[in-house]
Amino acid sequence: MPNTTLNLDHFNFLELMQLLAAGGKTGVLSVTRDAETFECALEAGRVRELKMGARRGNLALVALLSDPRGQFHFDEGRRAAAPSLDASMDEVALEALAALPEQPLPFDGPGKLATERLDQMTWTVTERRVLDRIEAQQPLAEVARDPEARRLISRLDRLGLLKPRKSRTARLTVTLAQGVRGVVVVDSSIVRRWSGDLGRPPAQLAVRDDAGQTYTFALRMAPDLGNQLQVPTELLMRTGLRAGMSVLVKPL
Repeated sequence: MPNTTLNLDHFNFLELMQLLAAGGKTGVLSVTRDAETFECALEAGRVRELKMGARRGNLALVALLSDPRGQFHFDEGRRAAAPSLDASMDEVALEALAALPEQPLPFDGPGKLATERLDQMTWTVTERRVLDRIEAQQPLAEVARDPEARRLISRLDRLGLLKPRKSRTARLTVTLAQGVRGVVVVDSSIVRRWSGDLGRPPAQLAVRDDAGQTYTFALRMAPDLGNQLQVPTELLMRTGLRAGMSVLVKPL
């Protein structure tokens, strides 16, 4: 990017700033828009100065984010003429986003936070409670019933600090389970992967056959089952599942 001028219309400016900061860059990111120039000076990836015309600090960043357009380039190695800040890019951007309109809720289900980045930031007690609720896998639609939580979710989403938590599906083969009732049994290693995806051990399993019929069962794990989905006789009799059938399964 040094000495190259590009159009901001083709870039997400927050992602661009984060990319430079994450790379530990030193230099000045400039955006020329109409008669004004926005400048963000970085030193080893930390924000040292923000300015745009007469605006300084986050007022400058808010002005740009309110209308993110123009030609930009990055002068690598250039330093701030009058450094007035020493903050992480995430902290600066999070504060600026608080002054912008709230975005629609990005998704309704459980979310996954970028904990490494979040741990480097300072949070209020109220914000920490919201983060804890998201970490506890509460559906985002439920957390967002609180207006303050909804505003924080909007900012986290725009910074790429919040993504939908996705659980993996697996294709398994139905076999007859022995010695269990009322539950299906899946290999321990598969359940452990699901636990990592969900942030908690799954208690139930959705099973869909090739005809599109879906069943929900209580889940138990056991070692060395490979790609088997072990189903007891009582559940086979209550459903359309049969031994040898290939099914898609997803943790709940």
